[in-house]
Amino acid sequence: MRSLLLITFCFLCLPIFGQTTNSGEYINVIGVAKGSFTPDMLTFNFSLNIIDKKQTIAAQKLNEQVTLLTKKIEGLELNKAELKLTNYNLGEAIDNSGDKPKNNGFEASESFELEVKFSEKVFNMVIDSISGTKFTNLSFSYYMTFSDSLRNKIKYDLISRASDDAMQIATILAKSRNVSLGNINSIEYTGNNSSLYDNVPLPPPPPPRVYDYNIEPPKIRRHISMVGVQTEQEVKIVYKILNSH
Repeated sequence: MRSLLLITFCFLCLPIFGQTTNSGEYINVIGVAKGSFTPDMLTFNFSLNIIDKKQTIAAQKLNEQVTLLTKKIEGLELNKAELKLTNYNLGEAIDNSGDKPKNNGFEASESFELEVKFSEKVFNMVIDSISGTKFTNLSFSYYMTFSDSLRNKIKYDLISRASDDAMQIATILAKSRNVSLGNINSIEYTGNNSSLYDNVPLPPPPPPRVYDYNIEPPKIRRHISMVGVQTEQEVKIVYKILNSH
């Protein structure tokens, strides 16, 4: 009977001696990393628009202008860059600016996109090529964006630095309260770097909607300091804390 009681007592003691030293309390910290980054991709948007009394003539003139634009871009021999059709329209040209709608004939239009790796040289090559040819009603704009590879590189760098910042803050807090940090209970980051997905204006300002060939074409001058995109990343980490020293 005494042996049975002794065994029972030992089993009842196991949970007590098996407890961890964690107090069950936590430290919640938020680490932040910020930076300014310059986009690496340049996107041109081209639009050709032809109006004529005859639909077939409008379409024919548009095809001639598209062929000319395509040859100009292909002649630049840009690495892995090609014109991509983004819109095509063929229909009546209705002018609604007056008191009554006015039919001006037929309108044919096409829009294209050209994305290239940014450099001053490439930008000026494209501008010179376009401005050196008198297109009919050509309008274009341009902006900069981040490539997927650069965007991910920036994001991972910010996450890493924000995590280090969170750990440093947690260490300071733990030391000031005379406790030790335990394992990480949870960790998460906020996807608040949306600025990496925006279109970034490129100096000088975009040209007018319809290009005026009496105006000197815009240029990216040498040694221009490009404006970086400001972005930040937050990382929230919850640490378990150990008993006081």
